[in-house]
Amino acid sequence: MTTATGTTTSSPNIITSLGAGSGIDSKALANNLVEAEGAPRRDAINAKIAKSEAKISGYGAVAYVLSQIKEAFGGLNDENDYNSLSVRNSSATAFGVTTGANAVPGDYQIKVNTLSQPQRAVSEGFASTSVALSSSDFSVNLSIHGGTSSAIAVTAGNSSPAGIVAAINAANKGVTAQLINTGDGTSSPYKIILTGQGGASQDFTLTSNSDFTSVSDSAITGISFNTTDPLQSATDAEVEINGLVIKRSTNVISDAIKGVTLDLYSTTSTASVNLTRDASSLKEKLTTLVSAFNDAVSILNVVANRESTVDEYGGSLFGDSTVRLVKDQIRKMITTPSSTPGTSLDSMWQIGVTLNSDGTIKLDDTKLTAALASNFDDVVKMMSGNNNNLSSFSTVPAGVAGDAFRTLTKMMGSGGILETQNISTIKQITQYKIDLESLQDRMAKLLKRYQTQFAVMDSLVGQSKATRDSLKSTFESMTASNN
Repeated sequence: MTTATGTTTSSPNIITSLGAGSGIDSKALANNLVEAEGAPRRDAINAKIAKSEAKISGYGAVAYVLSQIKEAFGGLNDENDYNSLSVRNSSATAFGVTTGANAVPGDYQIKVNTLSQPQRAVSEGFASTSVALSSSDFSVNLSIHGGTSSAIAVTAGNSSPAGIVAAINAANKGVTAQLINTGDGTSSPYKIILTGQGGASQDFTLTSNSDFTSVSDSAITGISFNTTDPLQSATDAEVEINGLVIKRSTNVISDAIKGVTLDLYSTTSTASVNLTRDASSLKEKLTTLVSAFNDAVSILNVVANRESTVDEYGGSLFGDSTVRLVKDQIRKMITTPSSTPGTSLDSMWQIGVTLNSDGTIKLDDTKLTAALASNFDDVVKMMSGNNNNLSSFSTVPAGVAGDAFRTLTKMMGSGGILETQNISTIKQITQYKIDLESLQDRMAKLLKRYQTQFAVMDSLVGQSKATRDSLKSTFESMTASNN
């Protein structure tokens, strides 16, 4: 501030002058007093901040292990997850076998008699690819399997072999054209190859016609396609399955054996195909679930144990009801009977998944193997409800795995218990930091007040010392004069 004489006095000047009159380190004294009063409160607030930040780490650890359980249940909550079959094919070079969700175990004798193939026809030779073949517009007429002829227009300016190929392909009527250089040493090495679609019903004829509007006009000289004696005839694939002959227009047959696709490569004598249930895949999924569940129990114990020495989140949720709630929820996922029971099975203990006394779970492989062998359909229904791709918001009974997946999604999602606790803790930290700033502000004001008070005290002490020194000098002078 500015005094009446215009001299500016600041806190640093006051601090510097403290102790000048009394000889006491008033600056250190003021700081020590403020620190003594503020330190316990500051330490208490910082401790609350540290505890809350540890809680957030604890919630993060819990969220992670719950996500692992959710992922494990996610591998068991669809009916399709259980339809893994092992395929043995004695003629894998002749045809491939792939299984889908609806495939069932079985044995098949398969023989490929013919493959599906398209008709291929070739034109007469041309000397050039770019020289026009007609001085007037014309059309080429396409008929598929003896059906109504369809005209494809070709203009005179675009009547070269390359132009005819372009017109046929642009028409997109089921036949494609390619221009090939045969390199046969003749004066007309270029030919047009026509290819239809696969299957016996896709054979075709293609003729030229000098009249756009009619299909009975005269052919264009030099433009003809040998479709009556093709390079390759259109045929169906013919396959014998367990003695039954089937025909298809394609070499990929997916509608003959339920859930099975046959991909034909070549003809073959009778081959054996064996489809068996692959229990190893399901056992691996259940083993993953057991491991994820037990990891979660371990982490929940760590965050709830006040004596834990685990860095960052050990003991961070001691006394927090969230831990008890989460433990109870995941335990029920294992012990509660299925919402979609099978005829003979309705609980996970019946397929070998049981609860230990310490809250972890174990898998009895022998019991699981027996359940899969004798009650496979019940296992699928009990675990998945025979559902596929249910929304997490669906209210349809979804079986043990489906219901657990849905519960975990809600627990970990927006508005779930973990998000709610996290948000609440973050708000607490924000308030603690506000409290800390308020404390620091109060301590700064207290220091300033102490500094002002000590400055006044020091001035008074200084004045007293000056008076004392003056009196002492006077008394000494009086004593000297009397002598």
